[in-house]
Amino acid sequence: MKLTEGMAELVGALIGDGYIYRKNGKYQIGFVGNPKTDVEYYTKLQKLILSEWNKKANIKFRERGIRMVIDSKETSDFLVNNLRICYGEGKCEKVKIPHEMTKDWKLARNVLRGIVDTDGSVFIAQKQGAKNYPSIEITTSSIKLANQIRNILIKRNFRVANIWSYKSKMSKRITYKVPLNGKENLRKWIDKIGFSNTYKLERAINYLKN
Repeated sequence: MKLTEGMAELVGALIGDGYIYRKNGKYQIGFVGNPKTDVEYYTKLQKLILSEWNKKANIKFRERGIRMVIDSKETSDFLVNNLRICYGEGKCEKVKIPHEMTKDWKLARNVLRGIVDTDGSVFIAQKQGAKNYPSIEITTSSIKLANQIRNILIKRNFRVANIWSYKSKMSKRITYKVPLNGKENLRKWIDKIGFSNTYKLERAINYLKN
């Protein structure tokens, strides 16, 4: 396995909405998505997995989610041992982009695309003096990941607001939000990074038009 742009995008998706399970002789990589918005995206992800990992991923539909699973010790070992992607308990708080992928923009932008395609939000905010203010927001429980994302984007001349933290009454975890606000950022994201998730791309284009 090699550090390709496709591999980087899969790593981003794994960081966003994925997991690695390694226990009792079982080696599994999984992704969980939204059945209402992510069906087309998961089909693309399935093809990318076949191309990059040479593995057939099974997609299962549940009432509340799409689940895609790959059983592979080889792939699991590469992700954990070579790329040092954390897994198991505490993954959410510890996860970060592999160092090798932060140094090369072609790899970094694909990691970011995978993260936003799975775990990012594209929405309209109502700010004082600025109605229908488009934003991209990346939410994570890992402060290391939040800082990595912000630093990568700032180096590429994105205007990134300060990371802010939030703790829901329903959760014990603190989450960190990386905000990219305004049409300029949205246009630049589409041009320089892009979306593989059609649902989010269509939202972004619609917000720019309106």
